Amino acid sequence: MADTPTAAAPSLDALDVLVDRACEPPTGPSRAKQLRWVAGELRTALERGAIPPEAAASLNALLAPAALAAYLGAAEQGLLRRKPAARPDQPSPASMRVRENCLRILGAEAGLTLALPERERPAVELRPVITARPRSILLGHLESATRPGQDDARTRILAVIGTVLDTGCRAGELCALRTGDIDLRHGTIRLTRLPQHRDPSAPPATETVALSPTTRAALRHWLTARARLTLRDTTRPPGPGNETTDALWVSIAPSGHPRPGLPLHVRGLARAYARTVHDLNTDMAGQPGWHPLPRRMEPLRRAVELRPDDTTGATVLRRT
Repeated sequence: MADTPTAAAPSLDALDVLVDRACEPPTGPSRAKQLRWVAGELRTALERGAIPPEAAASLNALLAPAALAAYLGAAEQGLLRRKPAARPDQPSPASMRVRENCLRILGAEAGLTLALPERERPAVELRPVITARPRSILLGHLESATRPGQDDARTRILAVIGTVLDTGCRAGELCALRTGDIDLRHGTIRLTRLPQHRDPSAPPATETVALSPTTRAALRHWLTARARLTLRDTTRPPGPGNETTDALWVSIAPSGHPRPGLPLHVRGLARAYARTVHDLNTDMAGQPGWHPLPRRMEPLRRAVELRPDDTTGATVLRRT
């Protein structure tokens, strides 16, 4: 499908102004990137004749039901890609959700109520959760392994696993943790929940979750190692005023950087988790009742259920 230049289309000029306005704070960088991506696809759809040519007349015409239905249909078939898709017959449900969400944001910014077509949504198949027996064996291994003398990578991932087992937190929630969120004296952790498909206008929910003794020991060892990794000035004692970051999870030996102690982001955390779980599965192979852990945290996280802790009298949750 050949592209026809549409630089003079009034609808696209108005769309560019609308997107610039929608990308202003408090819109985050990720959402702004998605909004510009959808605007670029709408331009491509008009250039390739994938939507009615009347959509070039005005912003209202571009966001009319027929134009949006044609746009989403072309996007679902992979007709708007700059490069051919490896499997154009299998569109990504997540990408289609992003397109629809961005269109709603643009419509709200323009003061329009958009009519999006109903699509058949494929059923989401969740991976099986980690059952109680492997989790209990993992906790036993965690308890025996949370001792001084471990290498920093193992110390960190044991603390990560313990935190996930106690709180059921997501990778993004883990990476958002700061040292001030840990209260080892009272044995609690403060979490800001960041669920998928949340309403960006709603304030995030914060929970206080009780930590098991095993996880508290693992976090205590990790905080000791972390204080050394994040030391800014080696001539001064470690502490809040002498550290490179307040992020709870930091890098051990980052590639391409002269020093450790950099905040760990979702992708780095996922890689570290996958490596250590592979080693753990190798070490535990043949143990009675052990089933290899998956190399992603999601099945482990979804196995955790929390309930109010009646022993504290406060709004503290505890793993069931």
